[in-house]
Amino acid sequence: MKYSFTIVLFLLVGVSAKAQSFTGVATYQSSTKIDLKLDSTKIPPDRIKMIYDRMRQELFKEYELSFNKTASLFQVVEVLEQTESGRGGGMIAMMAGGAGSTVYKNVKSKELLEQTEFFGKIFLIKDSLSRDDWKLGKETKQIGSYTCYKATTMREIITRTMSTEAESVEDTIEIEVTAWYTPQIPLSQGPDIYWGLPGLIMEVNTDKTTILCTKLVLNKEDLEIKVPKKGEEVTRAEYTKIVEEKMVEMEKMRGQRPGGGHGGPSGSMQIRISR
Repeated sequence: MKYSFTIVLFLLVGVSAKAQSFTGVATYQSSTKIDLKLDSTKIPPDRIKMIYDRMRQELFKEYELSFNKTASLFQVVEVLEQTESGRGGGMIAMMAGGAGSTVYKNVKSKELLEQTEFFGKIFLIKDSLSRDDWKLGKETKQIGSYTCYKATTMREIITRTMSTEAESVEDTIEIEVTAWYTPQIPLSQGPDIYWGLPGLIMEVNTDKTTILCTKLVLNKEDLEIKVPKKGEEVTRAEYTKIVEEKMVEMEKMRGQRPGGGHGGPSGSMQIRISR
């Protein structure tokens, strides 16, 4: 008998503020829907629960976006559910594509910095800020007290499918990204790597992830946006290579373990996470 778990969380609370401000802090909650299929005849129930809990820890988080006219800083402020950490959690974080990273964007200098921890080591990824080809629509919806407009773009992402009985498979696919922005806050900023619309982005929907603004404070006094400086500086291509090499290393380690590499009876586990 096989179980399939689908995890999804959405939370929205009302917000209100003065639209004319050009500084502020927005709180977002990120939720990723995961299709997890485990063979319960071969994997013990306590192991299934551990995998489920670790996924919740890595993929349900709360963030703050501090912003002004030109720069923004997006970083984790709280993990929604604390569970035990371990080697498996690091693998899940890796497959999540960097969930929990700190992202700095400067729309004037077109600078993008991403500070992320990967298997206990901190990296500072330096990249240029490229503008997505947004298509603006007429559809609207309310997020808190703000009227938001729909915009869409296409983006290439990397997906990884991993099994305890086979090597992981990496593929590049094109997905549609939907953003909801409000012209009431006329800033070209947004959560994570997203920006470039005629208003603050309040919600982003990708292949399996939703990032939703749940609180907004404008005219925040003494707001300071610190540029991330900690970590080994690498380019995006260099960091991708590091991740790929670690995936190969983990595959070899799993192949050397008895019982298919998950520390127990042989069975199947398939995880597909895209960001």
